[in-house]
Parts: sequence; C-alpha cells; structure tokens
Amino acid sequence: MPTPVVEIRNVTKKFFVTKPFYKRMLNPFGVRKKIFALKDVSFGIEAGQILGVVGPNGAGKTTLIKILADVLEADSGRIMLCGRELHKYNRCLRSRIGYVSSDERSFFWRLTGRQNLEFFGRLYGLSAKETLGRVPQILEEFNFEKRADQLFRDYSTGMRKKIAVMRALLHQPQIVLLDEVTNSLDPASAGMVKTFIRKYVSGQAYCASIWSTHRLEEIAEVCDKVIIIENGKVCFYGCIDSFNNTEFSKN
Repeated sequence: MPTPVVEIRNVTKKFFVTKPFYKRMLNPFGVRKKIFALKDVSFGIEAGQILGVVGPNGAGKTTLIKILADVLEADSGRIMLCGRELHKYNRCLRSRIGYVSSDERSFFWRLTGRQNLEFFGRLYGLSAKETLGRVPQILEEFNFEKRADQLFRDYSTGMRKKIAVMRALLHQPQIVLLDEVTNSLDPASAGMVKTFIRKYVSGQAYCASIWSTHRLEEIAEVCDKVIIIENGKVCFYGCIDSFNNTEFSKN
C-alpha cells in the first residue's frame, strides 16, 4: 500500500479554561477545568486526495489544521507527514506545508502584494532567482497581475485572501492546509480557487490537501474524503459518496 501523505493516529489536544479573576481569588488552588479540542482523532490522506473537514463552530477543525501546520503542538498522538514524524522532523517538514489561516494577520500592509509574495518566498527558502520567477507565474495563474503592485492595505478582504492562497502555494508544497479558504471570496473567485486547488493537488507529485469549511457544497465539489468532527471527536470518516448519504450532509 502507498504511504499516506498525511497520517495521524489518536491525536488529542486539550485546553485549560481560565476562570474569572474573582473566582481565582476565592479559590486559587482549585482544579482548573479542561476542555478537549480534539480527542483520539485518527485519519489518513493519500497522494492526490483532498480531505474535507466539517463540523459545527468549536468542533476542533481549526485546532486540527494548526496542529498539522506545526502552529500548535498536540498533547498526545502520532502525526506523520510525507512519511516522517512531525515532532522529530518539524523543521524540514515546514517547507513542505502550505497553510492558509482563517484569521490571517501576518502580511505587511505597507508593502505591495508582489513585495509581500517576494518576501515570503525568500522565507520559504526560495532563491532570489526562483522567487522572481515564481511570483509572476502565480500572479498570472490567479489573474492578479494588474493588482499586484497596489499596497496590501488597499486590498479588499477577498483580495487579501487571494494573496494568502498564492503565498501558501508559492513554494509548491506537498501538503496544502486550507482553513475556511473561500470566506470573503465572491462566487467567481471561490470557484477559481476550488478549481486551482483541485488541479494543483492532482498535478503535484505526492501531494494532498485538507480543506476545512462550513459550506457543504464545497465538500461535494472539491473533496475525495470527508471527516465530520463534533466536540473534538471524529464521528464520520469516509469517501464523499458515503458522506452524501449521512444526515449531516442533508442538514
């Protein structure tokens, strides 16, 4: 059997709830309450596949994406990316990950879109020559050449999301993590991103993607497999045809 591009086993992540100040003063040594964002989550994704992650607000979707992006650390469990264990090889694996956050805040507002992409291209480890070749290419693929030299602060929310997607794919990663990627995009732009991601994943060698969304129609259009997370637990994991027959997909 082929080695999965992404494989996680029994991943658990909990957070401690901070009590209001007056309660801490009244009972400073009381037991802190903990909540499980993820509990014994397991799944795998093979090359060429897109896994859809759905669930209600607070289910643990964003926590899962952040753990795979090495932004958060799991409390327990095993995470394998491209055949290597994340906590042992996180430095080299980061260069294989493209990540679009649902609450992106890391761009430089006084630089243009092009300058932002060139800056992050060098951070991704691309040479100056590679960066100067790759940035115009991806701007053209996203039909963004005419807006590339505007200041980032002058972009609309949807345009900023487009730049975030371009940045995530700039270094041609093998693992593409997308958290609510079509939020703020108009239907035409959302359709373009869905088509591009589908083409990218199928065209790259040993590549897979995770697509977290609230929009169930996107799951049917883009994904090969689906997991449903509720209260930190996986309550469904299977192919898209099986998902379409669940009660969740009909709600």
